[in-house]
Amino acid sequence: SYGAEDNRVLGIPGENLLGVYTARAFVGWYNGLPENRDLKPDLSCETALILGHGNVALDIARILLSPLQLLRKTDITDSSLAALACSKVKRVWLVGRRGPLQVAFTIKELREMINLPGARAVLDPADFTGLESAVKDAPRPRKRLTELMIKTALEKPVEMQAATAGTAAPREWGLKFQRSPQEVLPSADGRRARGIRMALTCLEGSGDSAKAIPTGDVEELECGLVLSSIGYRSLPLDPAVPFDSQRGIIPNSSGRVEGVPGLYCSGWVKRGPTGVIITTMNDSFDTAQSVLEDLQRGVLDISPSREGFGLVESILHSRGVRPVSFSDWEKIDAAEVARGKAAGKPREKIVDPEEMLRIIGH
Repeated sequence: SYGAEDNRVLGIPGENLLGVYTARAFVGWYNGLPENRDLKPDLSCETALILGHGNVALDIARILLSPLQLLRKTDITDSSLAALACSKVKRVWLVGRRGPLQVAFTIKELREMINLPGARAVLDPADFTGLESAVKDAPRPRKRLTELMIKTALEKPVEMQAATAGTAAPREWGLKFQRSPQEVLPSADGRRARGIRMALTCLEGSGDSAKAIPTGDVEELECGLVLSSIGYRSLPLDPAVPFDSQRGIIPNSSGRVEGVPGLYCSGWVKRGPTGVIITTMNDSFDTAQSVLEDLQRGVLDISPSREGFGLVESILHSRGVRPVSFSDWEKIDAAEVARGKAAGKPREKIVDPEEMLRIIGH
């Protein structure tokens, strides 16, 4: 149950230019993941473009456009907050290959984004023409999500009226559909991102199985920040554990790892990187049920006693590895909470592993 720690790559020219980041690294940066603490994203441009229509893409847009007074009350890291305080980003586009009926984000996350203070949603009513009748018989979550997008697209917010009256426009974000990235365009010196070229697509099929087919037309959009949020990917654990490199999962049946009796998997490494916490929780119940069934049917050999962690501990000890215990983690947790309290936050995350080890006396 070790999840998906890698990210899918775009596989297009310009992907490695300055100003292009994976969602995984960017989210790790503002969430205080030690491996991403030195990311230092360049937020000096006005327009950011996020490739992807999932919850992670929405979350990044929310962080980029949130008022600082809201973020100060969260456990976002001090260094991220300082960078966002200097950010020039005031417009964020979320781009997807398919249409409104195929977006992967969920209604709670979309509603949070729509209600974000000081940021207005820019949705083109033309993108939603005829969709009300198309979702009449759709499952309730998809129907409600689409109806919320339609309602938002058709509304004329107060901020928009104020902007047309000549006052300063607020920050804004929007959804762009049926566009597939072809190339990140370089600046004059060839080092930085200055925009992106996208192929316009049409949809073949309907619902979740609809495929995006390039029409031959292209569009260029100026942006100095490109964030790729096209999905996470699991990695193989060990040669002894089967792995499907094509699908990025451990091949299994209801959590039973194929060809290895007694080994089970759960979560994103079992079924791919989709869904929210409740999805993963229900998925773990499904795997646990398989374990119970196998115990009842006598499939598992539980007669010999196993050494358990004692054996693992001796292996670690022989390699000079000192494990961090739960009580150790509690010390780090207490230190973070104490630092946060002093700053009026839930916690101040410690992003340096060496500092964590000093706190627990390693």
